[in-house]
Amino acid sequence: MTARIWPILVALIVSLLSLATGAVAADPFARATIATKGTIYAGQQVEIDVDVFVPNFFLSPPQFPLFDLPSTVVTMPDDRGLNLNETVDGVGFSGIRKTYIVTPQAAGDYTLPPVEIPFGYAAVPGETTQGRVTLPRLRLTVAAVPGSTGAQAGVTAAKVTIVQTFDRDLTSLVAGDALVRTVTVNAARLAAMMIPEPSFDAPADVQVYVHDPVLSEDKSEEGDLRGGIRKDTATYVFGKPGDYTLPAITLQWFDPSSGKQQTTEAPAVKVSVAAAPATTTALAPPPPPPERQAVDWQWWVAAGLAVIGLALLIHFAAVFAGRIQAWFEEMRTLRQQSEATAFRRVDEGCGSGDPKRLEAALDAWSRRTGNVPLTTWLDRFADPGTKAAFAAHQQSLYRVAQTATKPNLLPLKAGLGKARRRWLDETADLEPPSGNTLPDLNPALEADMPIDR
Repeated sequence: MTARIWPILVALIVSLLSLATGAVAADPFARATIATKGTIYAGQQVEIDVDVFVPNFFLSPPQFPLFDLPSTVVTMPDDRGLNLNETVDGVGFSGIRKTYIVTPQAAGDYTLPPVEIPFGYAAVPGETTQGRVTLPRLRLTVAAVPGSTGAQAGVTAAKVTIVQTFDRDLTSLVAGDALVRTVTVNAARLAAMMIPEPSFDAPADVQVYVHDPVLSEDKSEEGDLRGGIRKDTATYVFGKPGDYTLPAITLQWFDPSSGKQQTTEAPAVKVSVAAAPATTTALAPPPPPPERQAVDWQWWVAAGLAVIGLALLIHFAAVFAGRIQAWFEEMRTLRQQSEATAFRRVDEGCGSGDPKRLEAALDAWSRRTGNVPLTTWLDRFADPGTKAAFAAHQQSLYRVAQTATKPNLLPLKAGLGKARRRWLDETADLEPPSGNTLPDLNPALEADMPIDR
């Protein structure tokens, strides 16, 4: 009997271990990778890819937070996340990738903090499960820039260029004139805020006024960040005539690809300032004063009254027109924010065949009416066919690859309309939809877009 029990116990233990392994593999997980290759130097912009994976598919996207990392500048581009698909131990996972930009200001070792990333996913088809993962504690080693005097970062970029322009000819100035000098710095793969402020030095007898800089981004046609642009402007005022030299503006930077210090500059320029022309004085005697003419007081009084009357008329007309416009704007705003208008966009999203447009319209309607999460509202008011169609829509939106053929969302449109009418009937005594009390601002136009009640 004992010999027969041992094989059964071994088989049972193996089965339990397999189930445990499958359960662990089916849990959400996160992964962090340093996308920037090679040696990382202080002041260099480092790309870190963070991937979040869930079994099945997402029902609400991950919320990637910005985090604090001492002695660094952490940003995240506004680009959309990259959708991923991966199979782990035979289980299909859906993933979303976002890229952090970390710029260390000093040499040393850095470790990502364990911040949490929340999301919603379909652990069970048709139901929303709230989950969260912790950002992996990825370690980043940063080297000092060769030849630098300390560990503090300078300018580290793939390439830096400087262009300067002037608002006028440098040889046409006279004493008292002003000259505007504009210096534009373009740093490849470096944020604009990391470009240092140039130094506008001025020679003797010349005053210089520096204006606020303008920062912008250089992006490719695909929306990828190529670098930062900093534009600085200074105005030189020359009080005396003479020949002046405006000093060059120099910027030193380190190229991590070549491992060498580089220098770029806006060259010095020479300015010639002539003396201001002397003011001539007339030698002829001054002309006699003109004869004074009698003032027509009646004409001036009539003209003044006419002006006052016209001003009052314009004032009251402007006040009346402003009140009418404000009333129309208020009515239009109330109607645009009504429940009926929000649901009309849901119908339009179904008719367009665009799952993303429909998802945005459903999210806006559910937030407007307080039906959050939407799956709870569907469980109460929608029929089984509508729930199944909504689950298929969610799966096609977050997991299935996009195709050229638009999906058929009309069955979901009809089911959502029925669920809404059932919801309105049950909640009519509690809180009537605000859209039912507003008059149509354009009946002729909205007659073509009926809304079922």
